Amino acid sequence: MEIGGSSESPPDTKKSKSKTPRKSKDAQLLKQKSPAEFFADNKNIAGFDNPGKCLYTTVRELVENALDSAESISELPVIEITIEEIGRSKFNSMIGLADHERVDAELYDDFETAKAREKRLAKEARLQEIQAKNAALGKKAKAPTAMKSIKSREASYYRVTCKDNGRGMPHDDIPNMFGRVLSGTKYGLKQTRGKFGLGAKMSKILHYMRQMAVITPYAQFLFKFLSESPDKNVTVRFARRTDVMPPAPLETKYHPSAVDLLLIKRLITETSKQNLLQFLQHEFVNVGKSYAERLIGEMGPDFGPKMPVKSLTSQQIVRIHQLFRQAKFDDPSGDCLSPAGEYNLRLGIIKELHPDMVATYSGSAQVFEGHPFIVEAGLSLGGKDVKQGLNIFRFANRIPLLFEQGADVVTRTAVKRINWNSYKINQTQDKIGVFVSIVSTKIPFKGTGKEYIGDDISEIASAVKTAIQQCCVQLKSKIVKRIQAREQQERKRSLNKYIPNATGAIYEILKEMSRSHASKKRRSEDKDAELLKQVSDQIVTEETLREKLAQHVEQVDYEMALEYATQTGVNEEPREDIYIPPLQAEYNFTEFHSPVFVFRLVH
Repeated sequence: MEIGGSSESPPDTKKSKSKTPRKSKDAQLLKQKSPAEFFADNKNIAGFDNPGKCLYTTVRELVENALDSAESISELPVIEITIEEIGRSKFNSMIGLADHERVDAELYDDFETAKAREKRLAKEARLQEIQAKNAALGKKAKAPTAMKSIKSREASYYRVTCKDNGRGMPHDDIPNMFGRVLSGTKYGLKQTRGKFGLGAKMSKILHYMRQMAVITPYAQFLFKFLSESPDKNVTVRFARRTDVMPPAPLETKYHPSAVDLLLIKRLITETSKQNLLQFLQHEFVNVGKSYAERLIGEMGPDFGPKMPVKSLTSQQIVRIHQLFRQAKFDDPSGDCLSPAGEYNLRLGIIKELHPDMVATYSGSAQVFEGHPFIVEAGLSLGGKDVKQGLNIFRFANRIPLLFEQGADVVTRTAVKRINWNSYKINQTQDKIGVFVSIVSTKIPFKGTGKEYIGDDISEIASAVKTAIQQCCVQLKSKIVKRIQAREQQERKRSLNKYIPNATGAIYEILKEMSRSHASKKRRSEDKDAELLKQVSDQIVTEETLREKLAQHVEQVDYEMALEYATQTGVNEEPREDIYIPPLQAEYNFTEFHSPVFVFRLVH
């Protein structure tokens, strides 16, 4: 009995012990996290996965929020962004932490041991010896590089301040607004800034500000970097170029072809409509009453116009989703979008790059998976701070995209799908600026960081190619005119170069003819005799011939320029009659004609 009793007791003990850790493990797996905890564990999604990205993302979010706050009240944005470098002592005093002197110096990572110091000094001595030998031999000595023998983990602290002239929100409304951004609104289809996290190093901040000044020339930016060393301070001002702001984006309803099952269920839960007919008619775009009735009839006998929308089962919702995917709907309108516009894009490019030539194009609204989008493009040649070759600038919903450029649809289209030579553009030698802005209610980003637009969407790729080609066509006509003008100048320069030799040869022939005419008394025509007599009497000299020939070249050049201006379509441009009424009753005019205009002078 003792054996049997001992054999039964251990299993009870094991079972009781095995249940406890399993419950605690399940409790850990089912733990609910707040949005703050989620982003703290996934910093890369928000763009805060390293210090450099933290600084850039902070600046980007502040600038975009400032733009939104000013544009929401139709105020021309005035934004001042300041990055102040703060030392450790100042940072500690700001947070109320007293500086602590080191007690055990060897405990710290930047402590230099005697062996490391000896090694460093020996290396410095060798470098100095090499530099001395190179100087003695007259060789160009390289500048000594900074020593990296001591590893330092000294953190950098920055205080970022953003001032704008927009309208903010009460402090108590911030948590509610943050929750709305995370969960999404009922309709959620509105062109918005700042809905994607980017990461970058601090060197990207100025590139971001410059590109922001290109796409928003109606805004005034002031960027300041205040270093602990005053000689390292940086101040950059991006002036406003225009007072024309693009219209604010409008909120619109979902297109039936752009919804999924979860979204349909959410719309059913949140709708205030009672029956299925009203739900289809008022919760989706491009679905009128008659079309909604046709859709309900196609769904099957289980559906009816007066059917309560809240009573739909999961199978019925799946049937609605399937029909939305298969049925034909009109494309959504692009009226809800807010592109920068050709005018603003052109001014922004001219303001920041100062190119020799610029062309812009704005395409019509197109559709991808039920979401409208508009592609705008700009193309520039020359300019300051522009390297040779293709310089690509990408924008999504009027926000610069600085990373993952190689995989982006704009880059691949510009590099692989455009035949630049056919437009008289040298892809490797010319300074080409390619600007493409895509606005949509849903930008099809790739990756968690949402740093580029994929090349696998044919609708967007085709629209980008068409926009760039339209800009190329505009520049080609300007380039051809410039080439013809250059050839004309070269021809004139060549003629002027040969004038001395030509006049010298002609004058020698005329002098020989005048001597022969005087000695042999040959009969010549009156004009020839008169010319030879003038040459003999030194009335016509070599200098006279040179002046006359130069005047003839100028006259021919002017006539060719006039003919060129006529043939290139100057007179084909639309003309507008402008009338200036005289003060007197008499209408006596003297007309001055040119290929471009006719000016009537009032007597």
